[in-house]
Amino acid sequence: MSKLVCKRCVLDSDIPGIEINKETGFCHFCETYVPISSQEKEQYLNRIEELFKKYSGRGNYDVIFALSGGKDSSYTLYKLKKDYPFLKTLAVQFDNGFISDYAIINAKKICEISGCDYFKLTIEKKVLYELFRKAAESYDEFPKFAKYRASDICNICISIIKQKLIEQAIVQKAPFIVFAFTAGQSPNPIINLPSNFIQWSRNLFEKQLQKIGVDDRDEQFIIKNEVIKNIGDIAPSILHPLCLWEYSEDKVLETIVQLGWKPPALEDSNSTNCTLNSFACYNHLEKYGFHPYTFDIAGLVRSGEMSREDGLEKLQQELSQPLIDDAAKKLDIKINKPQKILL
Repeated sequence: MSKLVCKRCVLDSDIPGIEINKETGFCHFCETYVPISSQEKEQYLNRIEELFKKYSGRGNYDVIFALSGGKDSSYTLYKLKKDYPFLKTLAVQFDNGFISDYAIINAKKICEISGCDYFKLTIEKKVLYELFRKAAESYDEFPKFAKYRASDICNICISIIKQKLIEQAIVQKAPFIVFAFTAGQSPNPIINLPSNFIQWSRNLFEKQLQKIGVDDRDEQFIIKNEVIKNIGDIAPSILHPLCLWEYSEDKVLETIVQLGWKPPALEDSNSTNCTLNSFACYNHLEKYGFHPYTFDIAGLVRSGEMSREDGLEKLQQELSQPLIDDAAKKLDIKINKPQKILL
């Protein structure tokens, strides 16, 4: 049977679990999609502002911010501090061993402009390379939904960031953790984290690591149990304000470039901060046959933040062979060559 592509987004019938309604031409996600209305967005923003005013000033920081140094996180930090200048913010940048020099420069620049403290979270490169190699060599070890949302390598990296930001929020007694997720990446703007949920997520990730052959007995990647025991009366909440703001990739880039943010020469259509991303996408395509950004891009198209034409074009852009080769060498993984990686 020939491949069917959703008429509204970019999902297609070749992706496992995706069915296209032949009568409407829409995938299940588009048929059931109900966008957040302008009124609902305003209500969420009012709620977030109320939370900021109610809980700020109680800890060492009000916000622990996930700063990659890429365009979206840089823009979100700048706008967050512009809209809520009273927030005392610690921006945490995770150096996963593949962070670009530009990303570090950009992150520090945005922190300086925004008046935020900067902290670079580091783990020994040898340890990270072994972790990413095992993720790359694993197959179908992640839950189906996680596999759809990102590559196996990115799922590991994102999970570490979430675990360690929650840990940092507890240690600093910060009531909020902020990510720069778009509506396509996270439709839920406010996520409360009860202590039992934090413990559950920690144990779940530990088991996930064990499934790919990693025993994190030193708790380098997961939240330290001792830290969870010290959660105060109010556990931190995760906020996604970017999914409530008007979003345009061109507008985001225009804003931060004017601030001094420098576009990196990565030749990667999906990342402005990580040199591992092209290999992670290549690895996912080789194993599962579909681009790991398909669901994110479909969400952006569905929510009107990206045109369908641009979304389809983005999925067809060529991956960077030099970045793939460099990452494979660092991870000690042999790849199929020679070839052009067309999506």
